[in-house]
Amino acid sequence: MNAINTRTSVAELLRNPDTCLGHACEDARTGGLTAFLLLLSLAGSAAFGFAIGSFAGWGVAFLDAAKMAGIMLFSFALCYPTLYVFSALGGCKLSPKRLLALGLVPMAVLGCLLAALSPIMWLFSVSTESVGFIVFFSCGLAAVAVYFAQRPLLCAKERGLVISLVGMRVWFFVLIVVALQSVTLVRPMLSPLGAERTPQGKCFFLEHFKSAILEMR
Repeated sequence: MNAINTRTSVAELLRNPDTCLGHACEDARTGGLTAFLLLLSLAGSAAFGFAIGSFAGWGVAFLDAAKMAGIMLFSFALCYPTLYVFSALGGCKLSPKRLLALGLVPMAVLGCLLAALSPIMWLFSVSTESVGFIVFFSCGLAAVAVYFAQRPLLCAKERGLVISLVGMRVWFFVLIVVALQSVTLVRPMLSPLGAERTPQGKCFFLEHFKSAILEMR
């Protein structure tokens, strides 16, 4: 992060993600930037998890904050090999270390967006009794964040880091699907502490979310 002021790097990331992409792929040292991007990603997802968990009380809120940060880290770790393959298919010639920083730029933007949406999520979590509505509303807010978090992928093509965006977009889609399944894996997230998992046993995330949304009736 040689040329990035740590006090303004969040604003720089959101306004000009191509600048962070340049530092990630061109600077000799990327360790500090990689750690910073990872921290933003985890902190933002934890804030969003806390807001969601507030539906069921403080204990669940703190637990869901840890779960969401873990989901973000776990999903990215699982999908990093996919990132390497699909970025190579897109013409990317970065080393694995620089590619790690490149992949964390959209993740950090996603974390910032989730953090910004957390107060709205918190308001509805503490003021409604419908589990189904909270699931539907949280998925809607997360979808908005995911949509705008794709901007760094466009910047990567503009800077010539990748020739085609198809592979990067496929990777980002796979990442989101993995994250959704990870949410199902660590269920429940909106039930009191000690509650049993529903549905029981193995479950696909669409089935899990459907069962939760049906509780809105």
